[in-house]
Amino acid sequence: MQYSDFKSEMWSVMYLVRCSMQKVIEPVVQSEGLSMIQAFILFTIAVEPVTNISNLCKVLGLNQGNASTMCKSMEKSGLIKRTRSSEDERVTTLSLTKQGETMNERLQAKSEQFDTVFKNVPVEKFQTIVNGMNELNELLNLL
Repeated sequence: MQYSDFKSEMWSVMYLVRCSMQKVIEPVVQSEGLSMIQAFILFTIAVEPVTNISNLCKVLGLNQGNASTMCKSMEKSGLIKRTRSSEDERVTTLSLTKQGETMNERLQAKSEQFDTVFKNVPVEKFQTIVNGMNELNELLNLL
């Protein structure tokens, strides 16, 4: 495959994957009164319990201002706790509150509805998908 063909195919596939993810996941998170980005923030903090705004920005591709504003809003709704570092007050550590943990658990439980499709997929196919996404990410990080 030539680079020009790859580029065209990549844009097309990325768009279709994004649309499919939105179609499948958005109704689940909206049923809990969250946006997609709020759900991703909850999930990210749950996976990395000791994280900060900077790490969140790197993982989710947000800018500092948007991430900070979003986290303030989620703190007001009782989902996350923001704690200033005693060593460096510029660093804000993020953690889930009990309410945030419960919300994340509900989202995870609702996502089990997708298991009917994914449980029949061979493990090798999952690994191929993850490997390909990691390789693409590595290339994009060279920019």
